[in-house]
Amino acid sequence: MSKVKVVITGAGGGGANNIISTIREREKYELIGFDISPYKVARANVDSRYVVPPASSPDYEEKISEIIRIEKPALIIPTNDPEVEKLSEIRNKLATSLFFPPHDEVSLCLDKWKFHNFALENKIRVAETYHVEKIDDVDTIFAKFDLDLLWCRAIKGAGSKGATKVKDSEQAKWWIKYWNEMRGMNISDFTISEFLPGKDFACQSTWKNGKLVLMKAAERLSYIEAASRPSNMSSSPELAKTVYDEKLFDFCIDVIQKLSGGLAHGNYDIDIKMNSKDELCVTEINIGRFFMITNLFNLSGKHSMIDTYLKLVTGEKLEISNPFDYSEKFLIRSLDTLPTVLSPEELTKRLDS
Repeated sequence: MSKVKVVITGAGGGGANNIISTIREREKYELIGFDISPYKVARANVDSRYVVPPASSPDYEEKISEIIRIEKPALIIPTNDPEVEKLSEIRNKLATSLFFPPHDEVSLCLDKWKFHNFALENKIRVAETYHVEKIDDVDTIFAKFDLDLLWCRAIKGAGSKGATKVKDSEQAKWWIKYWNEMRGMNISDFTISEFLPGKDFACQSTWKNGKLVLMKAAERLSYIEAASRPSNMSSSPELAKTVYDEKLFDFCIDVIQKLSGGLAHGNYDIDIKMNSKDELCVTEINIGRFFMITNLFNLSGKHSMIDTYLKLVTGEKLEISNPFDYSEKFLIRSLDTLPTVLSPEELTKRLDS
């Protein structure tokens, strides 16, 4: 029987590699890697490799369409927001499958300010947030808060891009000006919000035609290279642990139902932090793709997230009686090492040996 061809974008990068490592264990798939860097894609553990233009390039659609015509893959799995946005936009022009939410949901979630306004309109709890349209707005925004710390971040981007804690308006203005002058971002690309000091969660779920198929969550306990970051934080955990929390699951389901109008379809990755009142707040939704730490969700519980996703796309039989599939696991990561996933028992055994 011929193998099912699957394209993985960003091949050679951390997020893609965590997906590839799980799929590689299944012999029925042939993996095709895309990346903008010949060096990154060269190291990807895939069957064939292609260097493609950035998603923002006018040549992107033509190039990947040509490869798709040649390779005839069953689907594409994107691993970064720019490609999610572009692939969603051109989905009807591509001769392959994309297991995506509708494009209006994708566009909304990839703009944090637009999503913030949607959340307020739909009674979804988020941090109190204001848009910086010009640098003089920063003083006015700070005057609205009576807090020791605020959070300044970019409207678009992943991995806590352009995000840090600030204690006064001068720090915030300096931070925004720095990104404006050194990284070419606009002043209006930033927001300032209350800093959420509580627990930090990642909740990943897969839906099909309005039905929740699988949902898993983890708490981020520490962050990779946190000491070298201005905020001492990141969205990439060094240590994370799976959690089973019905309150958290109910909160995420409510958010996704409101976002999708009850017709959720594809992947929804929600970042959540708790505020000073221990209330859950959405910080962002990474829609249409997997978290970089998806290997934790692939290796916990009875059902792998990526296997579930692939079966839904290919029409393979899928039997999941409980969508809140759980087993306690720890994810331990650092630079230049393979991620390790251990149960508490495995952790104890290794420490005692």
